[in-house]
Amino acid sequence: MSGTGLDDQLRSLFHRWADQEGEEGARVGCALLHFPSGDRWSLDGNKRFVPASNNKMWTTVAALGELGPHFRWVTRFASDGRQLWIRGGGDPTFDQSTVTAIARSLWKQGVHQVAGPVVLDDSWSEDPPWGRGWMWDDRTQGFAAPVHALNMERNRITFQLDPVEQKPVVRRILPRHSQARVDVRLRWTGTADPEIRIFRTDFNRRYVLEGEVSRDEPEVQAAVESGPEFFAEVFIGALREQGVRVAEDVPVIRGPFAERAPIQLQTESAPLSSLLPSVNRDSDNLVAEILLRTLGIRDRGRLSQEGGERRVRKYFHDRHMQPPTVYVDGSGLSMYNLSTPEALLELLIWTRRSAPQFGLWLDSLARYGRTGTLKDRQPLLSEGVEVAAKTGSLTGVKCLSGYLIAQEEPVVAFSLLINGLLKEQNGEKLQDRFLQLVSSRLRNKPFP
Repeated sequence: MSGTGLDDQLRSLFHRWADQEGEEGARVGCALLHFPSGDRWSLDGNKRFVPASNNKMWTTVAALGELGPHFRWVTRFASDGRQLWIRGGGDPTFDQSTVTAIARSLWKQGVHQVAGPVVLDDSWSEDPPWGRGWMWDDRTQGFAAPVHALNMERNRITFQLDPVEQKPVVRRILPRHSQARVDVRLRWTGTADPEIRIFRTDFNRRYVLEGEVSRDEPEVQAAVESGPEFFAEVFIGALREQGVRVAEDVPVIRGPFAERAPIQLQTESAPLSSLLPSVNRDSDNLVAEILLRTLGIRDRGRLSQEGGERRVRKYFHDRHMQPPTVYVDGSGLSMYNLSTPEALLELLIWTRRSAPQFGLWLDSLARYGRTGTLKDRQPLLSEGVEVAAKTGSLTGVKCLSGYLIAQEEPVVAFSLLINGLLKEQNGEKLQDRFLQLVSSRLRNKPFP
């Protein structure tokens, strides 16, 4: 695209932002397409950037196309009246209410006591519980929870704080059957992005919370050490609540599922389509990783990260698209991932023009100033213009890719990737100004 229009305005915007915010060393790349005219613009669009959670777009488009919107994960339970077996199939949706319903069903089928052991079959997960390149000091944070075939409450514990107290005090721990204990060493702050440090002690049963927390978001989410054992902990509590007599020190062990036990029960998750918003809109990392590993079932016969990565690359290669340069996890938590703005733009263009489930996928994206990870952004867009996009944030990284929508139709696809930031809020400032400029061109002048 040539001329002295939008391209010069954007270049000027980037230079002015870097000078005003002290971000001269940051790297900025962007690419966009105006659908009605076919005009394109690119600034360092073929340079490689860490995409952070923009990686989830590759994951969700491939998962929706390969697995289909109706795909469900299956979890199995069995009992002989004394022992209990649980086999995970990767369901990322299990929560307190789900296991309560299952405990009630088992009671009705005659499971009135569990002497033990409780046997956990997590063998459908062949990989380490964390992705390649995840930061070791993030592993206690809720956003970096371990990934298993047996997962409970996204494998994290929520500590809800009382915002009216002078000092942060835990008011409630969720799920309610969690046996976690907590030592709170937090202080209130008014900063926009408080830093919280989480440590596990006493054989991973006690959590220590240090740092700052906001009264506006008075809760802390911590990752559990192991999803299957946490699943058993919460499930045992639900069984007792339903009247099942569970031995006080019932042993919990790993082992194979009992296919021939007399009492059998299986449950199915919600369909894949219902989970897309949690990945694209709310940026849930565990669900994204489950999607990736589920894609690997065709190659490996079980959840597989390596198999999933191979399926993602093949999916886009078969559709004559440039796959991500480096793709090592489904969520984008790894700093090893690399994508270009042009590749992400091509993904958005292809999805808009060719993906059979585009409407479903578009609806799963966050809306600027309204929903998900974009709900708190100030809507400074031109009247009649909306933004549906995927955010991405890591230390020093802010990315945003998606669509500008007018009259309920995507009219611009864009990818704006920023790396090397000193302050992440400066990245949001540039995103806001970028969107404001592009949306104003849609309203006031011929594009581009």
